[in-house]
Order: sequence, then C-alpha cells, then structure tokens
Amino acid sequence: MFPWTKRDAAAALSPTAIPRTGGIPWHGAGVSAVDVDLPFGRKGTRRVHCVQLNVGEFTVEFMFQEVLDLLNGRVHVVDPMGRGHDVFLCNAHGVEAAATAGKASEAGAWMANFPADALVIMRVPVTEPPVIVIPGHSVASLSAWLRKQPK
Repeated sequence: MFPWTKRDAAAALSPTAIPRTGGIPWHGAGVSAVDVDLPFGRKGTRRVHCVQLNVGEFTVEFMFQEVLDLLNGRVHVVDPMGRGHDVFLCNAHGVEAAATAGKASEAGAWMANFPADALVIMRVPVTEPPVIVIPGHSVASLSAWLRKQPK
C-alpha cells in the first residue's frame, strides 16, 4: 500500500568510514586514530566528519567536533556514531564532577583508578573494565593531531 514502508523496514547497513585525503593516522597508548568521513542519513549521501579509534580488532567512530569539545572541556562524555556500539568516550573530570554532585556511578568507581587527565573508552554496562585508557601524555598528542586535521 505504501511503498516507503518496505524501504524503512529493511535493515540498515552499517556505514563504511571513508578516510579523508591528506590525513595521517595517529598512534599512541595502544590506540590508533584516523580522520574519516562517515556516510550519514537514510540514503548515506551526507557525510559526517568523524574520528575513528582503533584498539586491536575494536573500531569505533566519534563525531570530530564532539571529540574536540571533550578535549576542550565543553563536554565530558561522547557517544559513538551509528548503531551497534555499546561504548562511550569520557574523561575522568566529567565522571569525577558527576560523583561530587551526588551522582556516584559505576563509571566513577572505575575512573577513580585512572589519572585525571586520561581519556577512557568504557563499555555499557559499566560493570566491565574499560576498552582502553589513553593516558595524559597520549591525550595531549591526540589533541595536537586532531587540531591539525582539516575541518
């Protein structure tokens, strides 16, 4: 009856990240990062500027601007692009601020074990150990690399 309902009911394919030209990958603390564009929208014709983080066989994309906002202290938690990832990227300051505001969480218990200047990719539920801890010196290197990437 309505032809678009069949199209909407079809399972969406997971988008493939497209490396940006001129981007040199970043490596540090067991993590690598690549500057990519991720197809977005129903037809995949729009592209969203993302940072793809790779840890061994694990790969996840975060919006480029949100990662910059995290590094600049404007936000404390960043969710990944797309579906199928039950992880989030956060800094210790954000979890610590939530804990001091009376909102203690399991993430706060994990973050108490890490340096305050670290970035962490945590799994949901937070009862499991983090996927990766990026120490402060590597965070500074990642931040410098991100700021050099074309917007």
